[in-house]
Amino acid sequence: MDGRRKFLLEMATGTGKTLLCAALIRRFLQTRNAERVLFIVDRIELAKQTMEDFNIVLGEYKPVIYKTARRTGELLGSSVVVATIQSLMTDRRYREEFTPFYFDLVINDEAHRSIYGDAREVVQFFQATRIGLTATPKAYLKNINIEQLTQESPKALEARQLRDTYHYFGCDPGDPTYRYDIIDAFQDPEGPFLCMPKIIDVRTDITTKALEEVGWTVTINEQDENYKIQDLERKIFTPHRNRVMCEVFFRECQKAPDGQVGKSIIFAVNQNHATALTKILNDMKPGTALTITSRIPEASDLAKEFRDGKRSERVAVSVDMLSTGYNCRDLLNVVLMRPVFSPTDYIQIKGRGTRRFTFVIGNTEYEKKWFFLLDFCGVAEYFEEKYDYSVPLVVPRASGARSGSGSAGGVRYPLPEGTYGNLADLKGEYQKEAANRSIPVWEGTDRVVSQEVRIVGPNGEKVDVMTFRGSFERDLKDFALTDPDLSQAVETEDDDVIETVMQERFYHKPEMFYSPDKLIVAYGVPAPTPAFVYSALGKKPLPTKEQVVSDTVDSIAARFNLRYSEQKWLNTTASLIADDPESLYRFLEGDFSIFGKSQFTTLGGLEVLPKFSNREEVFEALRQSSLARHSSLAASAKTA
Repeated sequence: MDGRRKFLLEMATGTGKTLLCAALIRRFLQTRNAERVLFIVDRIELAKQTMEDFNIVLGEYKPVIYKTARRTGELLGSSVVVATIQSLMTDRRYREEFTPFYFDLVINDEAHRSIYGDAREVVQFFQATRIGLTATPKAYLKNINIEQLTQESPKALEARQLRDTYHYFGCDPGDPTYRYDIIDAFQDPEGPFLCMPKIIDVRTDITTKALEEVGWTVTINEQDENYKIQDLERKIFTPHRNRVMCEVFFRECQKAPDGQVGKSIIFAVNQNHATALTKILNDMKPGTALTITSRIPEASDLAKEFRDGKRSERVAVSVDMLSTGYNCRDLLNVVLMRPVFSPTDYIQIKGRGTRRFTFVIGNTEYEKKWFFLLDFCGVAEYFEEKYDYSVPLVVPRASGARSGSGSAGGVRYPLPEGTYGNLADLKGEYQKEAANRSIPVWEGTDRVVSQEVRIVGPNGEKVDVMTFRGSFERDLKDFALTDPDLSQAVETEDDDVIETVMQERFYHKPEMFYSPDKLIVAYGVPAPTPAFVYSALGKKPLPTKEQVVSDTVDSIAARFNLRYSEQKWLNTTASLIADDPESLYRFLEGDFSIFGKSQFTTLGGLEVLPKFSNREEVFEALRQSSLARHSSLAASAKTA
């Protein structure tokens, strides 16, 4: 990576982005590649949460939050500054209080949100090494014919480039500097490090009809009106539907080991909907729920207390405030009482529940094996069956209007305080507020008409894999349908033809820049192109790295008739070069000092190496093997 100053780390929620960053910061400071570091977030809640980790890992560097440190004078004595993008932009403080070279390293947390518009000017002001962190990069160049768009509309291409997370950090479309997604975290041989959801899809009669093409038809003021799922609680209030959803939640939610309602976050349509749901929940089970939205005073403190178990409530009802960057490990239920139309939003919301946790009751430990995703709006089905991943993302208007779930904002009027003793009271209060806004209230009843349970397996949901790997598999399937040569070669398992077709007709296209080295890095397996093709097209499974090593060793051992001790030495060598690029390079150069590593100590170390007959020929065979060649490709791609 010589010469590069921008890097993008794409890591699933819960896999330790903040701690990894702390380690990177420490390395930069210890090696004097940086004297001062700026860590940028987009919400004060994330700044406070980040400081909790930084105070533990980077305490000697006196990390501070910029907003308060600038007033107390602590800023000058700190090597690590955590700042919200808003606090830097206010009165253009970043220009007034800093020089372009004040920080040597700038890190953007949630980089898919904090590098656009006015925020981009802040980030680019500092002439520093830049690192972006995100679980969900925005790929505005994905599925775009860049050459064609360059000719037809250069301004449209520029607009996409300005918003594309990969492009901003100098990466090819869909190919970050480093990726560790939810599938990696779940399938990691040393893991799993995250847990998958058990999806409970519950639909009421109103929801089912609102999800249909024509929508839910209801007579309002003697006129037939149609409402889609995104209109509920925005264009029409449905008090009884809300009550039914809350009843189902209490009945179906995952319980904590002590028998209580498991800690839960319910995502509502808007702040008024959140307040209404909280009142219904507390009507059913007093003291169970609290509202955590930007309208609530000291909301960030409430969120922290709820996360840390310092509140008696078991359910937090929110809109967007808890959807990103909220680390609540003992969360057992994520509840969607609102629709979501953005894959980014859905992945972020699901990410609230993926962290693993161990409950301790007395002397007994209980592992969190999965979390429940209670889906009342058909969201999971939408992203599994209906969302078109081949359509390019829509570039938002310059006004800053958001695409996606449309959950931010909403109508801005307060629901009255008080307790709703029964449904009639709730309807009455809805009617008072709706009258002021001309929003109708549906006074009819609702009921559950369907309920399905699905446990997500180790391969995740479709929305989880539509990254580089998922896109490759989808695009290859489409390509195979139009290329009979590839289809025939796969059927007859003709590896040579597969290699030729892929090199000449599929790889290195501008839309995704697929290439053998990127596939090896993305899948973590030093395998040849045909192996990835067979796997993607369902011909046979992709071998693991361990299987590739084992097959290579068996082949060379049989060729040279190796003794058992020699085969063990060869296996250790092959495993080392497959895992460690530095050892690979040294081995390829004939540097035998790698055999002084601890892995070889149990085999007798360098002293027994002379007893390895034909070692020069055996090692040369390993250097010429597919394993070494493809491991070298991957190593080169990582350092390119």
